[in-house]
Amino acid sequence: MLKFKDADQSLWQHTAVKLTRPEPLKGAVKADVTIVGAGFTGLRTALELAQKGVNVIVLDMHEPGWGASGRSGGQVNPLAHAQPSEIIEQLGDVFGNRVLNNYIHSADEVFDLIDKHDLKCDSVRKGWLRAAHSRSSIPELEKMAKNWSDMGLDIDSVEGEQLNQLSGSTAYSYATRVESGGSIHPLSYTRELARVAMEHGAQIYSDSKVSKVERKGDKWQLTTDTATIDSEWVVFCTNGYTDDTLKGLKQTIIPLISVQAATRELTDEEYAQVLPEGHTIADTRRVIYYGRKDNRNRILLGSLGSSELCVGTDRDRIHNAFKTVFPQFKPEDIEFYWGGRIAHTKDLLPHLHEPAPGILAGLGCNGRGVAMGTVIGRILSERVLGKEQQDLAMPTTPYKSFAFHRFHEVGVSVTTKYFEMRDALEVKFS
Repeated sequence: MLKFKDADQSLWQHTAVKLTRPEPLKGAVKADVTIVGAGFTGLRTALELAQKGVNVIVLDMHEPGWGASGRSGGQVNPLAHAQPSEIIEQLGDVFGNRVLNNYIHSADEVFDLIDKHDLKCDSVRKGWLRAAHSRSSIPELEKMAKNWSDMGLDIDSVEGEQLNQLSGSTAYSYATRVESGGSIHPLSYTRELARVAMEHGAQIYSDSKVSKVERKGDKWQLTTDTATIDSEWVVFCTNGYTDDTLKGLKQTIIPLISVQAATRELTDEEYAQVLPEGHTIADTRRVIYYGRKDNRNRILLGSLGSSELCVGTDRDRIHNAFKTVFPQFKPEDIEFYWGGRIAHTKDLLPHLHEPAPGILAGLGCNGRGVAMGTVIGRILSERVLGKEQQDLAMPTTPYKSFAFHRFHEVGVSVTTKYFEMRDALEVKFS
């Protein structure tokens, strides 16, 4: 596990709005709802509940935004990884269409929330480019654009010189464009959600790792090193940092490491050459390259890695990403490196679980954490407030565990190298 002091190496830690670090919870207390995890999902859940007058406590093992929520790329991408027909086939017509609707309107939900509460998080909504890394990947992207457009997503395509101008890169010849996409400062967004939730009465505590959850009479009791909480509901919003506290939940996701880097502060001329209209960008590599501006004269690029510290081969991969996409920037131009854990599920869709009465879990954003984490938080709050499972915007499903989960680190390492080789061969021979 990354040490707390190491998380401050990210660009976001150096540029985020301030939030006084909450104190640890101490003593024996009661709550209507206790939320485990103070990231996008947990804090959105807390905000919605607090606005309804619910007595809600949020516990984080470090502080709000310490995990991947505060260390993500901050892209707001309203698109699933699968074709709409595949999602409907998997979930059925009712829940399939509800989940598609969640994705299509997820960016709207984020930016509406920002506007409603005046969240200070450097939000920019100029669209998202998803670029084909090779000619062989273009047909699938074309199919995605048509099928998601038919479902109502504001998606089209750009290519050739137009794409070169929008991206500021000659690395790609074809991309889809989603106009409703955008970006935020992820740590500021998280801290601002915490601020507003507390203003509405939510209680948030740092350094309060939950070690045990057990039934005590008609309540659930949570135990930390310094406190016990008796609660009607317990909501787990731990995503890529899920542990064994809730039996079986950890095995439903594979924590992948998303690493990224930010340049030094660029001159206005250098900055204007990259993504000049403010789009974000990601490509179709299995070992993805993704990038954006920080809106403060720095360029960010990211990929998959093996360490939240982004060292060794992770830095080599980042350097190669810059060489490929924005070759004018050299390793000596990079000032910040960091990473965080995202939650990968078997079906590449987010999951909602209710393994026992009064216990909820929402996780598995698969790299769409800003948009879908925000949506899942609302859905979790609706369930707590009394909405029946069959009426929710996501299906409540049993656990779907990964086989041989204990060996996932070895599996991810081998698979990443294999996928990286396939990506390179596709570029070379297409």
